[in-house]
Amino acid sequence: MRRGRTRTMLLVPAILAAAPAIAQAPLQRSIDQYNLRAWHLVDGAPPDIWALAQARDGFLYLGTGAGLYRFDGITFERVVPRSGRFASRNITALLADPDGSLWIGHFDGQVSRLQGGRVTNFGAPNAAVEQFARGPDGTVWVAMSGVEGGLFRLGAAGIVRVGADQGMPAGRAASVVAGRDGAIWIATESDIRVLRPGARRFLPVARSLYRARLAVAPDGQVWASGDPAHSPASGASGIRIAPLAAGMHPPAADRMGFTRDGALWRTLFAGGVLQTRNPGNAAPAFTRLTTKQGLPSLVAVPLLEDREANLWIGTNLGLFRLRPVSAAAALRVDDTVLGGFELAVTQDGTVYAANPHNLYRARPGEPLRWLRRFDQAIAMLEADGADLIVSLQDRLVRLHGGNFATLPAPPLPGPAATWARQGETQWISVADVGVFQLAGRRWRAIGATDQPANRLYTASGAGGGNWFYGLDRLYRRDQTGLHAIAGDRVGSIALVSVGPAGTLVGGELGLARLEQGRLRALPDSRVPEFGGITGIVQAPGGTVWINGVRGLVQTSKAALDAAFADPHAPLQRQLFTAADGLPGVAQQGSPKTTAVRGGDGRIWVADNVGIGWIDPARIVHNPLPPPVAILRLTANDRSYAEPHDVALPAGTANLRIAYTALSLAEAERVHFRYRLIGVDRDWIDAGTAREAYYANLGPGSWRFQVIAANNDGVWNREGATVTVTIAPHFYQTWWFRLLAIGAGAGLLWLLYAWRLREQIARTRARAEAQLAERERIARELHDTLLQSMQGLMLRFQAAAYATEPGSKAQTLIDSALERADDVMMEARDRVLALRRITGPGDPQPLIDELARYLEEEGLLVTVTREGPPLRFSPEELEQILAIVQEALANVRRHAGTLLAQVRVDSRDGRLRIEIDDQGRGIPPDVAAAGERPGHYGLKGMHERAAALRGTLEVRRGAPIGTTVRLIVER
Repeated sequence: MRRGRTRTMLLVPAILAAAPAIAQAPLQRSIDQYNLRAWHLVDGAPPDIWALAQARDGFLYLGTGAGLYRFDGITFERVVPRSGRFASRNITALLADPDGSLWIGHFDGQVSRLQGGRVTNFGAPNAAVEQFARGPDGTVWVAMSGVEGGLFRLGAAGIVRVGADQGMPAGRAASVVAGRDGAIWIATESDIRVLRPGARRFLPVARSLYRARLAVAPDGQVWASGDPAHSPASGASGIRIAPLAAGMHPPAADRMGFTRDGALWRTLFAGGVLQTRNPGNAAPAFTRLTTKQGLPSLVAVPLLEDREANLWIGTNLGLFRLRPVSAAAALRVDDTVLGGFELAVTQDGTVYAANPHNLYRARPGEPLRWLRRFDQAIAMLEADGADLIVSLQDRLVRLHGGNFATLPAPPLPGPAATWARQGETQWISVADVGVFQLAGRRWRAIGATDQPANRLYTASGAGGGNWFYGLDRLYRRDQTGLHAIAGDRVGSIALVSVGPAGTLVGGELGLARLEQGRLRALPDSRVPEFGGITGIVQAPGGTVWINGVRGLVQTSKAALDAAFADPHAPLQRQLFTAADGLPGVAQQGSPKTTAVRGGDGRIWVADNVGIGWIDPARIVHNPLPPPVAILRLTANDRSYAEPHDVALPAGTANLRIAYTALSLAEAERVHFRYRLIGVDRDWIDAGTAREAYYANLGPGSWRFQVIAANNDGVWNREGATVTVTIAPHFYQTWWFRLLAIGAGAGLLWLLYAWRLREQIARTRARAEAQLAERERIARELHDTLLQSMQGLMLRFQAAAYATEPGSKAQTLIDSALERADDVMMEARDRVLALRRITGPGDPQPLIDELARYLEEEGLLVTVTREGPPLRFSPEELEQILAIVQEALANVRRHAGTLLAQVRVDSRDGRLRIEIDDQGRGIPPDVAAAGERPGHYGLKGMHERAAALRGTLEVRRGAPIGTTVRLIVER
């Protein structure tokens, strides 16, 4: 045993003074198989808890001296009725009815019924309500003590006393129960009476002591607290007397009840709680629960087992819960038991455990019992068949047939941390020294070439001597030496396990398996529970148990195979922790396994604060989906308790919704999901949070839904819902929105119309300015440029007359004068066009005017029209007219004819203009090129057509002449 790392002096109180018989009663749990939890006054628990009940809604209700409370496992909440008031604050008895109502008994004898938030009160006798019982016919019976106590029945007339005419004597009644067969049992001051099914009177059946208590066992047997001397007579009448532990005096019960496993529980008068396992046996087992185990106070009164098998105990200083768990602590660190534990299991299934000086043993089906104390500290335990090997500081000891004997071997090189034997060969590992093989009469050191000798260990037990490990390296031994295994690393290796799931290696950073000569790892980054592995158990059926720093993991060979095969597949597993009864988490620093399997199937683990076990055949599972409740809805600083359909005023934007789930086993591990339908696209994973917040909600109807899962992941898929309706402001109504849309559309239209008029006005002004500028330019051209050019031409004409006729100079001047004459004609045409266009319109009138002007120049132009007039802007008209004018000018200059025809067609909504002549025709090469070299008239016509987003075609006529076709789309 490596005490250097694990020997700690933790002063943790022992749960029990001596380990009870943990496995003797397969159906009844001892206290160490419960998780113990207390809620004190500082935790919000109310004082003076005198009664407990679990209602149909799942809440645990507490009747106290300060009123009625309910508990959801997290929060204590005082119950305030919506209608009516409780008869008294001092509550002494509770009964949950199947219809969801709650019967409440008060110290002053009155009875209240809480149903749907409304309270109804009955009677006012001078007594104290002790207990309720509900008969199979629905009748509620009430046992009362006090001056005017007795047995009462609740009916339509209120509280009715059961008197002598029905076989009930005057005087107090301490307890009343309903039997499985429908009989009503009552404990009076002097006897126990029963009303059999169909009978009219209560008949005495057994003697009783004052304040005797009654309880019904799961098998239907009725038990009473009392003097065991009365047992023979009581048994003959169908009732049994609860056995008493040594030193107890009858009746020894303030309250009494059975858990479903058949164990009897009693709260004692200021003496804590007593558990009796197998109360019908000749030698029942008793266990006392006091403040040493965490009970808030010895003054414990009510007992209740809830629907999830949790046992609740109320005291005057708080609430206490015993939750069944899968594991149990067999040995814990305290002021006498030191830390640092060893485990081993021999061939017959006996489990041995040790702490520094003490050896313990647990045979199959038995508890862990102390066996022997050694003067030297125990360093290691290991099985050798049916024998046990114990390593002390300087020698090895064998336990055989109940006797200890020192093994014949030379002195150890140090305390053995692991031990293995193969035939006659023995192997040991000594912490911080190395591995040794017993060869002859001496220990021979074994080492690896790539590993410090003092960091090397050999596997312990079966297979030891074949596997070695040091730090993060694994080695296989053969006749030639140690050979390192390649593959993944899992940090510092603690053990090697060989079994049905393969050769598994547990390390600080994960689990590895030997596959095809290499290690493949499941690191703790992928499986967080695989951190700090120090124990592995491979059960025959393929179940694998892995002990690590997160707790004990149960998985299987099939699950490991799937996880190793697919790096993205999740590992199917279940984790057990201290919350499940284990004493802490895996003990670290041990070079051999901290988990073994006993002959009865129990898995034993050495943890950091004790030794525990878990029985795979009795793992606790909570199959009940938790009821879900919406506690309150808060909006605009107003709270609505237990809402269903809530109508909120206009302007509400923020909501806070508090909810809970009634799984009382481990309420802190209940998992929630919620959604607001219409807002959330999918479920919101809330974890363990119990409130939802929403902001900036608008008017409308919203449905909130919440679901929950218990501590074992069982979901209540229906959950709870609340519908929230937020009224709209007038400006959030549909008719206002429609009106606003209409007004907005009208405003946009007015804005558009205003903008359109403004644009039209700007366009008109711009056009008028352009026309004025065109007229100015035309005037300037006519009054200055053209007159100047005319004067210049007259001078050139005079010069021509002065030259010799027929000379070259005269020829050049005549040619220049002809060219100037053409320029003058073209300039006059441009001036004419500038003056002609005065605004938008159809090009027909402009073409007609152009034809008349050209007629004066000697070209006869015929203009025809088909189709309605079209409207073009001045800029477009200028381009169209320029194209027509250029075409007709070409006819006059180049065609050799004085006749031309212009056809205007607008029948299909687009403008088509064709100019034909009967002249010599355009040369084919010019028509094909689209221009004459050195001339720009045809090219300009094509550019103007492109500016109009139209098409222009110039081709030879058939058979003579030229045709120019312009098409402009509208």
